[in-house]
Amino acid sequence: MKHKFFIIVQLIFVVLILAGAFIFYPRAELNLKGNKVEFKSINANVIILSSSPDFSNPRYVDLNDSIAFNLKPGTYYWKVGNGILESFSDEFKIDSEAGLQILEKNGSYELKNVGDVKLNVILGPKEGEDIENDGVYTGGQNEQ
Repeated sequence: MKHKFFIIVQLIFVVLILAGAFIFYPRAELNLKGNKVEFKSINANVIILSSSPDFSNPRYVDLNDSIAFNLKPGTYYWKVGNGILESFSDEFKIDSEAGLQILEKNGSYELKNVGDVKLNVILGPKEGEDIENDGVYTGGQNEQ
C-alpha cells in the first residue's frame, strides 16, 4: 500500500514536470517565401539566427508576435528562446535565384538582372552593347 502511494506521487511529479516543460518550452513557426522569412511566436520572445551550425556568429532578433525580413541566399540555423529556455536548433535554406530579363530600349535590347545574385553574362562572339533578342544567352552566378 505504501509503495503504491509513492509510485502514484512519482507519476504525478513526472506528469507535472512534463506539462511544465511543454508549457515553458519556446516554440515559433517559420514560413519561407523566396528570400523572405517570417517567424510567428508561440511562446518565444527572441530568435537566435546564425549562418553556422555552432551559433558562433549569432544574431538576436526580438520576437513579439511575428516578424518578417529578407535574407541573402544561404543556409541558416535558428532557435528561439523565452528567457527561461532555448529550443533545439533547426535550419532552413534560402536558394539563390538567377534571372535575366530582356528589355527593349530605343530600338535595341539590354539585359536586366531580375534575380537576387550577381551574374556574369557571356555574350556570343562579336556581340557588344546592343543585344539581339534571339533568346540564346548563357548566365552564371558571380562568386564574388
